[in-house]
Amino acid sequence: MKKLLTVVSLFFLIGFVSACETEETIIVAQADWESIEFHNEVVKILIEEGYGVMVETVPADTAVMVASLRTSDIDLSMEVWSDNIPTYQEELDNGDLVELSVNFDDNKQGLYIPQYLADQNPGLRTVQDLKDYVDLFPNPEGGDKGIIYGGPDGWAATAFLDMKMEAYGLDEYFEFRKIDSSATMNATLAGAYATQDPWVGYNWEPTWALGLYDLFLLEDSEYSEADFAEGIGAFPTVRVTVAVDKTFEDRYPEIASFLRNYTTSSDITSAALGYMQENNLEAADAAVWFLENYESLWTAWVPTDVADLVKASLDA
Repeated sequence: MKKLLTVVSLFFLIGFVSACETEETIIVAQADWESIEFHNEVVKILIEEGYGVMVETVPADTAVMVASLRTSDIDLSMEVWSDNIPTYQEELDNGDLVELSVNFDDNKQGLYIPQYLADQNPGLRTVQDLKDYVDLFPNPEGGDKGIIYGGPDGWAATAFLDMKMEAYGLDEYFEFRKIDSSATMNATLAGAYATQDPWVGYNWEPTWALGLYDLFLLEDSEYSEADFAEGIGAFPTVRVTVAVDKTFEDRYPEIASFLRNYTTSSDITSAALGYMQENNLEAADAAVWFLENYESLWTAWVPTDVADLVKASLDA
């Protein structure tokens, strides 16, 4: 199925690029997660309103994104999760693509509890502490074991947490309940949060859940590659970069200069996604919200004349 989707994406991309060849347009990779949608809309406003160049997004999973940057069928990706691409450094070294900046590298993932629960239980600070607090997390379907919510089967994070349950002996005390989607998983969190009930489960940053809810990441031992292979310790952080094809800087030197300054954080991204979720809005609306509320950040990325044009477009 992944191969089929990749082929379909490539055909769509080829057709789209052909249609855009008659005008100056920057083609931006659009993957299927919300944070990249938000950053794409931010950069779309800044480039179109500030530099007068059109921006279009095309669907591309990670494999298509990297391959299309290499062939210059895609010009720009605002979120390359570099550690998830084994060939990334080789691509850079060979000049097949160019890294302009690190969008954010403070992302985290693991087992979270609501902050109100952490405040009520000062002894619950680490993943290992969960054994002493089983009664806080009863299985709604009954039984002696507590419940920890996880992501779908097939996620690398789910497989790691499966190993962690056994490595830490948590499987003796808890059922690790795998949920079929992040939306369903976050629905269990939202339900608990609404009534201030206990909840423990997997999540990651940046997401709307971390933007909307005050959550506490249970502590774990420091990440090491050897431990991680055994299900032990914390998840690693990932450098999420802004990358372009090898011809981009020559074609758009001023825009490339701006993109070299494009740096945000997981907290900022989560806040934007939380704003989207809470108000039932689209990524374009979150981009406008960001530009209005983080003016001191983004105006430092671009020259004053560009910033003035963007601000005028927001006021129009």
